[in-house]
Parts: sequence; structure tokens; C-alpha cells
Amino acid sequence: MSLHSRLPVPDSEPDPNKTIDLSLADAPVEDIGEIVNLDHLLEAANAPGDTLPGEGYPSRFAIGDEVGRGGMGEVHSCCDVHLNREVIAKVLHRKYLDRPDVVARFREEIRITSQLEHSGVVPLYEAGTLPDGRPYFIMQRIWGLTLRAVLDERPNANEGRTRLLKIFEQICHTMAYAHAQRIIHRDLNPSNVMIGLFGQVKVMDWGLAKAMDEARRRPCTPTVEADDDETAALTKFGSVMGTPAYMPPEQATGDVEKLDERCDVFGLGAILCEILTGQPPYVQEDRKGVLKLAIKAQLDDAYARLDACRADRELVALAKACLAPNREDRPRDAGVVIDRLSKYFDTVLRQAEGDLLRFFDLSLDLFCIASFDGFFHRINDNFSRVLGYTTAELLAKPFISFVHPEDQQRTMGVMAQLDQGFPLVRFRNRYRDVRGTYRWFEWTAKAVPKDDVIFAAARDVTEQVMLEERLKKLEADAAPEPARETVVP
Repeated sequence: MSLHSRLPVPDSEPDPNKTIDLSLADAPVEDIGEIVNLDHLLEAANAPGDTLPGEGYPSRFAIGDEVGRGGMGEVHSCCDVHLNREVIAKVLHRKYLDRPDVVARFREEIRITSQLEHSGVVPLYEAGTLPDGRPYFIMQRIWGLTLRAVLDERPNANEGRTRLLKIFEQICHTMAYAHAQRIIHRDLNPSNVMIGLFGQVKVMDWGLAKAMDEARRRPCTPTVEADDDETAALTKFGSVMGTPAYMPPEQATGDVEKLDERCDVFGLGAILCEILTGQPPYVQEDRKGVLKLAIKAQLDDAYARLDACRADRELVALAKACLAPNREDRPRDAGVVIDRLSKYFDTVLRQAEGDLLRFFDLSLDLFCIASFDGFFHRINDNFSRVLGYTTAELLAKPFISFVHPEDQQRTMGVMAQLDQGFPLVRFRNRYRDVRGTYRWFEWTAKAVPKDDVIFAAARDVTEQVMLEERLKKLEADAAPEPARETVVP
């Protein structure tokens, strides 16, 4: 179970998708702004019981163990002693106290996060400065899994796609809100998305975020030695920060003056690409290889995978539009993306409704959707044709009230089997028609207990049952009488 984003264990192999900042000398082994992940809980620090004093105020937060660390900050478990709740404290690393640019970036994360009042952003409760001068902030503790972990658990790219698309929709809503505030994230990737235990979706780690309406931050001076001319391009215009596998070309080349909402749109397209194909747009064995692909916007492989993924063409088209190498060809912001996604969902829903109606109308069987509360929720016209009741009459009463008294217990037993997860149940019972006579129905039923829904189809087999009974009577009449024993006196 994780708290925030994926954090590699020290001395492990580098993750080619890991967030990097090549403007700092030690950045190849660190991630500026990364937040901790409890998927692989790091060894806790031995400093429980410390407190985080707010500026000039008595402390209300008792700091606990360190649960992990990112590039800029340490992350500690924490207790809000006034409200008796678990929270999280993020504190700047001591080694960055003499780096005004990193301190400023950490404070910018605090400021921007505090302004994003949306259900898709983890709320910030308090911020302050420790006695040693390090800034900190307190935020809500989220228990769950990163989207990265959820994607990695899939056996294949087609598994769980509907659920993941709904998660993606919530990410888009959050980013549409941020873009409406003229704030860009600049590091959208599955490790920076949390899925809570109760389905809440949070966009995490705003350490690289920027408010577009303010004067642009002066780029950090690059200090990384370039391997070749292509890699040198990443330091040409400014600092390169972000996650290469999900990064637009203008960000990969360090052209910070071109970064706007459309860099996040590319990140959204990259996440959608991985949801649909199982891989991000750029795939290489090492980070610099991935970065080179991002610099050159080599997306042919990603486009080919999208074309072959068997997803609906509207989703493939949306992913390709978001991944356009030229930012002018992408949707303007996340609001446009969510509009297109909503239209897709509406189209799919209308198509499903239309298919269901056609199936209901064309089927010669009695088709229904019911729930475990004992009521029909939808029936086709064949019920009225066979039983003589109106649809309203059949929906108004529990369906068991139409069942023959001798068959009611057996019918309730079938309901219990369906509730226990039996995959498919076949049975017969008798239904009363409008004239008061009973007709035999032969049912095939399947349930989805977690959704409280039962799908069932029935055929009127009254004549078949009557024929079977007549045959049984004829067989009984034709059977020779047993020989009588003759008693000899």
C-alpha cells in the first residue's frame, strides 16, 4: 500500500521513467520534488517525538518517523494533536538550505498547492519554518496505491481498461481546474497520481508546478556534462525537469519559454497511451535513451501501438492529438481534453443504451434487469405480451408476488445462489398472468452482486411443460399392469 509517488530504493537500478532535473549537479540520482511512496516503505528515521512549530504558534503537530524522502524533501508521518488525526509532514532536506533556488522551488510548491482547492489535490493544512530555517508543510495523509502500481499489476493492457479510463477522467478534471487557475504541473505521470482506498483520485507532487500569470522563474544554470550534441540540447535554453517517458519535446529540450498548459496535455496523452497500450510513449532501457527519444519526439512506436491496441477510435484519436510533437496541434488545455473525453463517454453510453434497447426489442425471449431488492428495473415488451400486465404494473410490485406460491421458496433460493456469486443459474417457475392462470417460465440468470444487478432471460415453456406432462401420463397409461399373483388355496 502506498502513500504518494514511487521512490526507488537506494543502490537499486535507476528507473528510466524517473523524474529528473538535469540542471543540478547531483540530479541524475535524485528527483527534485518527488513525494514518498509506501509501496516500498523505506527504513524509518530514528527521530520520533519531534515537533513542528508553526511560525510564532505553539505546535499542534507531533512529528513521527521518516517514511521516505524525495529529491527536495523528507516525508514524515505526523499527528495532528489538536484533532487527533494522522497527517504527513514534508520538510526540505538540510543539504539544500544553502541552495536559494531549491528553497524557492520548495516554497513555490507550498504556495501553489495551497491555492488548488479541488478534490483532486491533496489539501495542505499548515506551513511554516523549522528553527534551523527549513520550510515545511503539513498535508492530508492518503492511503492507497499510485496509478503506477495499479498499471503494473495489470496482466495485460486490456485488463481493467474501463476503470482506468474513469480514473483518467478524474485526472483530467483536476488538471482542467488547475489550468483554469493558469497553473501547470509539468510532471504528470502515473507515479504522481494516487488512487485512494475508497476510489478518490489525487494528482500529487506539485514541486515542479508553475503559475503562468506570474513572471517566469529564472532558469537554473545547467551543470551536467553532456554526452553528445543531442544530450547537450537539453541544456540549451534552460533547465530540464520532469519525467522523460511522459515529457513533450519542448520540455525535453529545456525550452522553458514554450512550456504552458499544452505540456500537461502531452502528459495526459502519455498516461492515456499507457492505459491503452501498456507502455508510455517513449520506451528505452535507460533514462538518457528515453530522454533522447523525447528530445526528437520519436512517437512512431507509440502511434503504432495505439493503432494496434483495439481501443475505440475516439480514444486513440484523443491520445494521438495530446501527443502531437508540435504543441500547436495539441488541445489547448485539459478543459478541452475533458470535453472530448466526456463526449466519448456520452457516445458510448448512448450506443450501449441503443444496443440494449435493440436487444430488448428484437429478442423473442422475456428479457429483464432486476436487483436484489426483489424488483424488476427494466423489462422488454414480451412480458406484457405474455402476462397481460402493463410494464408499470410489473415494475411496481416485487416480482416474487407474481410467482406461484409453490415456486416462491425455490425462486428465493436461486436469488441466494446468485448473490453468492454463482456464475449462471437455470431454473423454472410459474408466473401468474392477468387472467389469474399460471404460465411456466424457464430462466437463465446471471448476477453482478457488487453492482446489485441481475440479468435474466426467460422463455414461456407452458406448452412444453403441458406436453411433457401429457407424455408422462400417456407413458404411465401405456405401461403394462404388474402381474397379479394367483393364490392357490
